Amino acid sequence: MRKYIDIIAIMCTLIVILVVGCGKIRTNPKDILLKYLDASLHGRYEEAYHYFSTKDKAVKSLQEYLSEQAKEESPLEQALASKISYRIKEVTVAGNQAKANAEVTTPDLEAILKDILGTAFISAFGEKKEEKETEKMLEEKYKGNNIPMKTTIQSFDMVKEADGWKVFFDFEKKEKVDKAMSQAQKLEKEKKLYAAKEKYQEVLKLDSKAVEASEKIEHLDVEIENFKEKQTYIDKIKITKLKVAKSFLGGLGVFGELKNLGNRSLKEVEITIYFLDKNGKPIFEEVHYPVLVSEYSFGDINKPLKLNYTRKFGYSTNDVPSDWAKKVRAKITNIEFE
Repeated sequence: MRKYIDIIAIMCTLIVILVVGCGKIRTNPKDILLKYLDASLHGRYEEAYHYFSTKDKAVKSLQEYLSEQAKEESPLEQALASKISYRIKEVTVAGNQAKANAEVTTPDLEAILKDILGTAFISAFGEKKEEKETEKMLEEKYKGNNIPMKTTIQSFDMVKEADGWKVFFDFEKKEKVDKAMSQAQKLEKEKKLYAAKEKYQEVLKLDSKAVEASEKIEHLDVEIENFKEKQTYIDKIKITKLKVAKSFLGGLGVFGELKNLGNRSLKEVEITIYFLDKNGKPIFEEVHYPVLVSEYSFGDINKPLKLNYTRKFGYSTNDVPSDWAKKVRAKITNIEFE
């Protein structure tokens, strides 16, 4: 009896070893990444989500992820998807973290797009084929192995959790980066250059590999220097004889003159006219260009404002609110040197 008990104990030990061993194989970071790539690259997104890290799942739900990926694939897209291939080049493990590089070969969408545009051009100006026929032509063309392909190296971070290795995308950081980028772009569009630069620097602190943010900072450095130069020169342009008077059309208008007292010729002068209430507070504003050298401009405004030259301007006031007290203030808000 004792002999049988010993045999059973040994068998149980072997089973435990096998289970643990299999578990290690099953949770190998390379195998998990291969499973994730196979699922995500071939449209099995719910399966792919299974390999996301717990932190990523806390930020992005399965439904959100599926909604992002949801689209109706055409037969052409399905054919292209079947050509995707991948292989893991290397995996470096350090404790509960790992970094992996995967070589992913996919259809070259840029080359295919050029082909599509060329076919669409032929359809529009040649045989006049419908959109579905155009797609059918491309589908027939790409049935074989003549699809243009490109190979990229993609890096992945992985973490070891209680139930094995997972792919770590750090969606939380990406959300912060996207939000900061959006704020920076808004500030840049509003010409708030210093604030925009600070936001792009915030992006780089979150993600040191954010190439666009780095390029934007370099661009803004140039813009800020130009802005400083412009602001210094703006003081040399004077708005004189500013008044509200009747226009030749019978209504009221705002009139004045610009005088270039500097030493450079200007191809653009932007002025902002502020319409004031009875207390002298702005209630409305308009932007005008008494100087705008452009292929779309005509008349006197299409001539540069040379040094020591004066330019008259006048604008109607048809859209001004009713509480306007017939008082104005004007400011030069931007210039461009010739």
